[in-house]
Amino acid sequence: AFSADTAFLGSSPERLWRRRETALRTEALAGTVANHPDNHKAWQLGEWLMKDDKNQRENMLVVEDICQRLQNCTHSLDVLPPQVLRLRKVQHLRRCIWTALNQADDTLCLHQLQPTAAVAGIPREPARCFIEQHEPFEREWYAGSAGYLSTRQSEFCVTLRSAKVTANVVRLYAGAGIVRGSDPEQEWQEIDNKAAGLRTLLQMDA
Repeated sequence: AFSADTAFLGSSPERLWRRRETALRTEALAGTVANHPDNHKAWQLGEWLMKDDKNQRENMLVVEDICQRLQNCTHSLDVLPPQVLRLRKVQHLRRCIWTALNQADDTLCLHQLQPTAAVAGIPREPARCFIEQHEPFEREWYAGSAGYLSTRQSEFCVTLRSAKVTANVVRLYAGAGIVRGSDPEQEWQEIDNKAAGLRTLLQMDA
């Protein structure tokens, strides 16, 4: 909370990293399809997501960026097979990445892992410059990271599916990754589905 009537909150589905001593766990959460209340239909959508070229490429861009950023400060990197993470309104492709740090250093993890490719684009600095130069609005705190750290362990999440509360006004933040093959209407629907997950949590009758 910033003040008595201003706060920032969220319901993040994505772990930025978890560290236990030098053991590090992170993940690439990118590639999205809608969820469905019917389990069989949800499974069919998840199967489509696993086979869709555009979404697999989107996920692998994030995987490759994470691995490139960690390669000089870790031992071997293990990328686990893709799986579908089912949430209330959407389903995501997730690839977990396991490794061991050369030394326990949370400052290094923060510097290397945020902002993620899915949040800021790649290459990181040119993408951020492009956003600043070409977007006609200010994103404010559209994403970031939040968590805890100690000598022995730490864990941070990517602050996605977030909201800024100012008095009786709530501004929701959600986004979609744009890659080759993206369809504007589908990306807009994806954003709406993501925002709906948090919006329904805030509704009194949800």
